[in-house]
Amino acid sequence: MTGPGVSPGESQDLTSTSLLERARGQDKQAWERLVDLYTPLVYAWCRRSGLQPADAADVGQEVFRAVARGLTGFRRDRAGDTFRGWLRTITRNKLRDFADARKRYPPGAGGSDAAYQVEQLPDQEPEADLTADRQLLYQRALEVVRTEFEERTWQAFWLVVVEDVSADEAARQLGVSLNAVYLAKSRVLRRLREEFADLIEDLPEPGPTSPG
Repeated sequence: MTGPGVSPGESQDLTSTSLLERARGQDKQAWERLVDLYTPLVYAWCRRSGLQPADAADVGQEVFRAVARGLTGFRRDRAGDTFRGWLRTITRNKLRDFADARKRYPPGAGGSDAAYQVEQLPDQEPEADLTADRQLLYQRALEVVRTEFEERTWQAFWLVVVEDVSADEAARQLGVSLNAVYLAKSRVLRRLREEFADLIEDLPEPGPTSPG
């Protein structure tokens, strides 16, 4: 039983192959989606390191060129290896390259004053930054999959997962059954895990599809 307000066939035709695997397989749309997912985080890292917006955008392009070249070789051989950690290492290296290149020129003679202020990303990410980064990435993932769901499904998910409204209250606000709310929550979270399980750590579990 699905209950009113949720389409039973919604998003069921989507592939179960993860975004990472599709991008590795030279799927152009998957690659663009991967870049779309991680661009805000790479930009945030660059800005946090002292780069101005235009320089941060340029370094970001270099980061994703390196990712494209090395994507097929990315492996999680050790406990704790993550795609985000791998990407952060690439970003740190590109920031070093940026600073080295700019320091060859004195400020005011084709160089950049900002280049002398660039701080390398620390090897160990501060806990506060890590929490903010995970939140930014999760929010971006939600934006990426948003268009795959009908409005009522998305509203139910958003109320119970993002706004922490009870399932009963969400059902009342939306005028749908309690089952429909549980199903909506499960579908969106399951879709996030299908698409991004290899790219984002600590995604929430889908949970039950009915109140019991």
